[in-house]
Amino acid sequence: MYLVHAGLRAPRDASDAVDLRSLIRSRLGPDDGAEHVSVHPDAQPDPVIGMYLRAGSLVEAEEHAAVLLRLLLSRCPELADWTPLRAEVPLIAAAFEPSLD
Repeated sequence: MYLVHAGLRAPRDASDAVDLRSLIRSRLGPDDGAEHVSVHPDAQPDPVIGMYLRAGSLVEAEEHAAVLLRLLLSRCPELADWTPLRAEVPLIAAAFEPSLD
C-alpha cells in the first residue's frame, strides 16, 4: 500500500465557501480503489489530498492517484476550474532515516 499526495490548485477567484474536505471525502473512497482519503485544504502552497492506494509499484500508485484526481474533478462541479497538479509518493527526508553506521 502506498500513500500518494495529490495537489490541487484553486482558481484565483475561488470561493472560500467550498468545504474541500467534505466534498472530496464524499466523492472518493474504497469503490474507487482508495483505501483511505485525507484532505489537507490549508496545505501550502496548494491543498493536498492524501490517498492510501493498493498498487504493485510506486509508479502504479502515482498513476492511479492521478486518475482519481481527474475523476474527482469530473465528479465535482464545484471544482470544475481547479487545476490538478502532481500525484506523487512523498519521500522521507534522509535526516529521519536510521543511520547505517
